[in-house]
Amino acid sequence: MGVAAVLYALVAILLGFAQSQEYAGDTITTTLPGVPGAEIAFWKIQDTKAKNNLTLINYINHGKDGKRLVPSNLKRAVIIIHGLNRDPGTYMANMLSALAQVDNKEISTDSVAIVAPFFANGDDKNNGGYPWIDGLPSGQGSYTSALVWKGSQWSAGGNAQYPYKFKNTISSYTCLDQIIQYFDNKSLFPNINQIVVAGHSLGGQTVQRYAAIGKQLGTTTPVSYWVGNPNSYVWLSADRPLSTASCPGYDDYREGYNAFADYPMTYATDLVASGRSSILANFNSKAVNYARGTLDLGDDSSSCAPETTGANRNERFFNFIKAFPPSCPDPSGRNCDTVDFVVSGHDGGAMMASKAGQARLFKDNFYGNGSRAYDFGYPRQQLGDDPYPDPNLNSSSSAINNNTYAGNMTYYGCWSDQSPRTIDYMAYQSDSNTIEKCTQTCADKGYSIAGIEFGSQCFCGNALGYAATQVIDSSCQTPCPGNSSEICGGSNRLSLFSNGQPVVNGQPGTPETIGAFTYLNCYTEGSSGRALGAKGTSGSFVDLDYCANYCSGYKYFGTEYASECYCGNTLGEGASVTLSGDCSMTCADDATQFCGAGNRLTVYQNYDFVPSSSSSTTSTATQTSSSQGSSSTAVSCPSSDNTVIMSNGKNFTIECGVDHAGGDLTAQSVGSFQECIDACAKNANCVDVSLSGSACYLKSTLGAAVPNGAVWGAKLNIASSSSSTSTSSSSTDSTATITTSSTSMSSTSTASASASPTNINCPSSDGQTITVNGTSFLIECGIDHAGGDLSSLSVGSFYECMQACTKDARCIDVSLSGSACYLKGSLGAAVPNGVWGAKAIVSSNPSSSASNTQSSSSIVQSSSTVTSTTSTSPVATALTCPASDGQTITIGGKSFLIECGIDHAAGDLTSKSVSGFNECISNCASNPSCVDVSLRFVFSPPQLYITPAKIC
Repeated sequence: MGVAAVLYALVAILLGFAQSQEYAGDTITTTLPGVPGAEIAFWKIQDTKAKNNLTLINYINHGKDGKRLVPSNLKRAVIIIHGLNRDPGTYMANMLSALAQVDNKEISTDSVAIVAPFFANGDDKNNGGYPWIDGLPSGQGSYTSALVWKGSQWSAGGNAQYPYKFKNTISSYTCLDQIIQYFDNKSLFPNINQIVVAGHSLGGQTVQRYAAIGKQLGTTTPVSYWVGNPNSYVWLSADRPLSTASCPGYDDYREGYNAFADYPMTYATDLVASGRSSILANFNSKAVNYARGTLDLGDDSSSCAPETTGANRNERFFNFIKAFPPSCPDPSGRNCDTVDFVVSGHDGGAMMASKAGQARLFKDNFYGNGSRAYDFGYPRQQLGDDPYPDPNLNSSSSAINNNTYAGNMTYYGCWSDQSPRTIDYMAYQSDSNTIEKCTQTCADKGYSIAGIEFGSQCFCGNALGYAATQVIDSSCQTPCPGNSSEICGGSNRLSLFSNGQPVVNGQPGTPETIGAFTYLNCYTEGSSGRALGAKGTSGSFVDLDYCANYCSGYKYFGTEYASECYCGNTLGEGASVTLSGDCSMTCADDATQFCGAGNRLTVYQNYDFVPSSSSSTTSTATQTSSSQGSSSTAVSCPSSDNTVIMSNGKNFTIECGVDHAGGDLTAQSVGSFQECIDACAKNANCVDVSLSGSACYLKSTLGAAVPNGAVWGAKLNIASSSSSTSTSSSSTDSTATITTSSTSMSSTSTASASASPTNINCPSSDGQTITVNGTSFLIECGIDHAGGDLSSLSVGSFYECMQACTKDARCIDVSLSGSACYLKGSLGAAVPNGVWGAKAIVSSNPSSSASNTQSSSSIVQSSSTVTSTTSTSPVATALTCPASDGQTITIGGKSFLIECGIDHAAGDLTSKSVSGFNECISNCASNPSCVDVSLRFVFSPPQLYITPAKIC
């Protein structure tokens, strides 16, 4: 045979494989639905070694005559990728509908080939997507040549899991490569001028990721990539526009290129290994058509990673094109990007059928002359979002608030709010809030920046927190409740007004050394007791330097939740090293330093520490019973916690795990807890004891209550130690009403107003409602609400602290640490620590007379006790957050304290769908086991979670 004959035979073989490849795969039995105007076909896919043929199930359209397409008539090929539901039939139907609406008769099903691949996964065997036989060895149940992927790995170029023989060898992107190369074959399709790879939703993610690492195929035909409303984008650098501190896997594939455990892939590994700059260059060489539905503000994230690039699909899009600007250097060339805004939600059919969709999918470069439509959707929304501007419209822009407000403040855009907050101080929360009201309030208080969030909340400051990030203006879309024509922020988004460019604080850090201490790591809180339990304090004065000085006699110090400082010589049980980024809150008194976070401690160690021989032991010896004192049973922890013990005519409240700082009188060795209490009862100066092992410490003053799992504490109840105690006070403007619950399931009882303020202390008053000067406070022993500090002063009692709050119209919460009383103007996160806390509460059932106490607040002293009251009727008004925060609501004879933004951990009983907050609480009221509810608007309708925690 001559050389010419051999070459002719080889060309014939190759041509035989290439011809009708979309129909040449094995016929696979499938129950995919039929689509009018299209057929289910079977694409022949070669394995990576080109030795075996596999089958990709797909749809392909017919011509107008209902027959298969004539290759020479085709001028365009569009590959449309389905979404998470793997419904290629729906996408084919939407594409055919959009094509039918094109106003050019030459652009039709005769001239446009539409292919809709089916990237099946393991679930599809259950609905007939591909054949399967149960009972065979692992992986052999799928016995045909049909390609099947695991989960949604197909969306990121993952390898197919079936056929089992070819497991982990065929990438979904390899399939797209072969389809593109097939339509680029000019011997088969001499007149095709444009190939489009398109996708919406998860299909849009697929296309964007394919454009980033898709191989340079060297096609003769131009290829463009239509990216419609993806939930997230693969990020082409290692940084992110928002904080990554709480998301350790933020850069893992498919959101970044750091790790591939969830999406194992062998495609384009050389490109990935060459680094982000190479991937970005590859991406920039492609023509990407961004399709953005301006009403699509949702989020379907299944991990935290997308949240590091934006709060929702809208923000993520604008942040992506800001970080990686689209461009169109040559409108008639092969890498002209476009950005189209379509008035649509997350609707693939609407996006395809829009004028912008028709242009990018069917019309651009249809005749091969490079002609394409300008960007669609004016006015534009962000600098750099118009790579191919319409010269007749590109001068128009979105309406901007150009007004000047109090304090010479002007609008500076929409900004993120997160932890740590962008602006700490919340001036007020009002259902009549407006821009004018908030800016005037902040200016009057001497601040240069005003931020409005959730419509009703007003924040004031002079600088922004280091994590603050400006986002697209459309993320702030909540109308002001006092003027619906104005915008007052959004969910975790601030409409910002400032006198001049707002200053963003620099990134804080963790110094290597602080005095004699060296940075150790970020630690979790202990699993039983505190990580550092020797002593502690909290307040707006806390920073690393203060804590190092405070803990100078200890081996370790740790700062937690910005304003807490703890000391110890050992790390408590369960405390363990965690990611350094978890300690992300700045110190209360120094925004340049990190001071832990919720249940996270920034820990330092003194490596030169030498234990003192007089240091008290931290072991918890088993207590033995004693016949001393008047107690008839042995006193021990935790069984005796919060009980009252009498010794030598004095009453003591047992405080398991609580050590009051300072005030030491003397110490002695004892054989039991009762013996320790007896020793205090016999000492006229003793008001408190702390037992650690056999060491009994007598104390003359009650300092700050510091949680310490190694200590058994008992404090003297001064007012109750004598049956004939009389109380006098020089104050003429104060009254104290104490509402407590009885020990049975009966209605509450109210003490008279003459009750002594000295009765109000922690932990004995925990959970009580105290009325001071007409303001009701809920006592929260050990709870400190973060932030919101107004001022501090020195007081002689807890009562004086609450009294000071009533004299400041802004005050809604107090924290008492020793003699330091902190007044607060907002309720931040509830942080467990050693302070004595009290928050002002507002009853939704006002009293009928001035003498009536806050009877709607039935106080529960134990999470297992539910008290009831019949003094109020069920609430009729709709309850919402944050408007109802702090109110006491009575439903079904039970009183509930509204805690906006608070979820009590664990204890779930059940969950159900409800229509609103009232119905959620009513469900709990009718369940005898329920003492707490959490309403989350994650689902539609809202979801109810009932948990046995604390109810008021």
